[in-house]
Formats: sequence, structure tokens, C-alpha cells
Amino acid sequence: MATNRHAPGFSYITVGIHIITALLLAVTVATSLTVGILEFMQVSFLAVTFGAIYYAGNHFFHQLNSTQHGLWAFGLTALWILLLPHHLSAVYLVAALYFVYLRSFDERTSTAAILGATGIVIVANIPTGITVGAVVGPLLGGVVTIGIAFIFRRMWRMSAEKEELIDQLMKTRSQLAQTEHEAGMAAERQRIAHEIHDTVAQGLSSIQMLLSVAEEDIKSGKPQEEPLKKIAIAKKSAADNLAEARAMIAALQPAALAKTNLEGALERIAENIESVDVNISVEGEDRQLPMRTETTLLRIAQGALGNVVKHSQATAALVTLTYDPDEVRLDVVDNGVGFDPAQVAARPRGLGHIGLDAMRERAREVGGTLAIESTPGQGTAISVAVPIINTMRDERKDETLS
Repeated sequence: MATNRHAPGFSYITVGIHIITALLLAVTVATSLTVGILEFMQVSFLAVTFGAIYYAGNHFFHQLNSTQHGLWAFGLTALWILLLPHHLSAVYLVAALYFVYLRSFDERTSTAAILGATGIVIVANIPTGITVGAVVGPLLGGVVTIGIAFIFRRMWRMSAEKEELIDQLMKTRSQLAQTEHEAGMAAERQRIAHEIHDTVAQGLSSIQMLLSVAEEDIKSGKPQEEPLKKIAIAKKSAADNLAEARAMIAALQPAALAKTNLEGALERIAENIESVDVNISVEGEDRQLPMRTETTLLRIAQGALGNVVKHSQATAALVTLTYDPDEVRLDVVDNGVGFDPAQVAARPRGLGHIGLDAMRERAREVGGTLAIESTPGQGTAISVAVPIINTMRDERKDETLS
């Protein structure tokens, strides 16, 4: 492979070689004046032709193919050989030819060409007498040139490999950023889906059930107070759901927590449930939890109570909020028909257990765990525990980010 024009420092080396070549040609022409006018004219013609071809080839080098590179190097070598008999100072032009060989040929061919030109220099010195210097000097010059070229090529290859590695790293970094962005979008979509399921969907389901019962009360001729009471609860539930939707859009805390603490928010949820008798119990010393933790516990409670209303056929449910020294725990227990957790978990995702998956994911996001205990005919118990140390760390993290 020929030397690359974009190799480190190549432009400076090229300019230096051009200047040296011009000086050597000038010296060759000037020294020919001492021999005679005819000799001067012949040497001048060959030197000018050599210089013209040399500089033209360098100027148009990257527009030529490999065959034309070879013809350029061969033509300059032929002119150099023609100059040698006229004046011995022309031997120094071999330095320019070394450069031409290195540019025009691959590593093996350029090495062979340099050694060949070195041999011609040694032969050209025979008429003046062979000495150790006349042999060792050209050989040493050729070997040094080959060695420098070898080091130069290795440096360029290392630089090219480094640039390629940097490009690959940048591409990998870009791909990683894109992957992280897509993963973040997927996680955000999943979070929003969980929010909608645990708030709007549960609320609409509750409203639908209340209105259906109110309709049946009206049709059956019950006193007006009964359906009106259920309609009032449905209206309150609709208002709460509207507030939840607005808070969700504004990326704020749950509307229920904006006006009260976690216990109060749980009681408001219980008040909106008509078909099941829901009681709220708090054990341990009440404490302020990070908003993220309170939101998670509230959403899990909403999801669990929504399942109680829709699926359990229960008449009563107990929600217990327990503050222990090292964790906060939320338990939702009902007296409904129960189910087989293993059987539900075996269903394809989304077929009947998206709410359970959402609750597990929410608990995991705050470092907590969620357990489900249920047996057909014996009710269901859902328990989520969140370590206090995790909640405090999350709180500090949120404060730092804000």
C-alpha cells in the first residue's frame, strides 16, 4: 500500500522533500558548468525534465491510478540514470526517488525499488574507485530510508486504527444513547399505562357499577334516596378521577395526596366504594414518607381495591397501613371468592393480570416487594413492603435532582 497523504506530518515531509529535490537539481545543473556549455545544456534539459515530471506527478498524484504511479516512478528513474554519467552529484537525487517509490508502491515493491536504486548508486561510483564509504554510505542511506518508512507506516496504521476505534466507540455510544432513550420511552409508556389503569380505569369502573346499581334501584321502585345516594357517590368519583387525570397530565402528585396525607387519601378511596365495606387501619407511628413512596402505596391500594370490587365478590375489605422502624407496609385483605395466583400468573401478559403486574412493578421501583396470598373460596390478601432506608435514599435523590 502506498503512503497515505493524510498520515500524521506527511505534508511537512512532502514539502521538505520537494525543497531538497529542487536544491539537488540546482546543484547538478550548476556543477555541469565546469565541464562545458554542451554538457551544461544536456544536464539542464534532463534536470528540467526530471523536475517537471517530478512536480507534475506529485501535484496530480491522487488523480492517477497504480499503473500510472509506476510509470511515473519508472520515468524519473530513467532520467536519473541518464543524468548519472554527466555528473556524479546527480546520485544524490536518489533521495527524491526514495520518496517517489514510497508513495507509488506497496511496502515490498518500494523496498525492492529502494535497494535497486541503492545498487545503481554503488555502481555509479565504480569509475571513481570503489571505497568502503562509496558502498556503505548508499547502503546505509537505503536501509535508514526503509527503516524510517517502516516506522512511518506503522505509526500511520496505528493512527488509522485509533481513528477507526474512536469512530466505532462514537457509533456505539450513539446506539447506546438511542437504546436508552427507547427504553426510557417504553418505561414511561408502561408507567402511564399503570397510572391510567390504577386511577382512571378503576374510577370509571366504579362509576359504571354505581350507576348500574342506581338504575336497578330506580327500576325496582326503591325510595328515591337510595339511587340518589349512589349517583352522588358516582359524581364525586368522577370529580376525583378528573382531578387525577389533570394531575397526571401535569406530572404532579396524585390529587388525593395533594389535599391530605396517605391515610386520608386511603379513606377517600374507601368512601367512593359503595358495593364493598372498606375499612382503613393505621398501625405504628405515622411518619412523613417521600412523595414517590406515598404515591406508590396509594396506587397499589387503588389497584387492589379495584380488583376487590370487580372480581372478588367480597362484602368487606380491610386496608392496613403499618409503620415499622425499618419499613412501611400496606395490606389489603378481602373476604371474597379468592383465586389461584399460580394459575393467573400462567396466563399470557395482559389477560387478566395486568393490575397485578402493575402493582409488582410499582413496588419494585421503590425497592419494595409485593406478596399475594389467595385460595379459591377463602379471600385474598395483598401485602407490599417498602424499606424505610430505601424511601429516605429516594427522597434525597429526588431533592438532589430537583
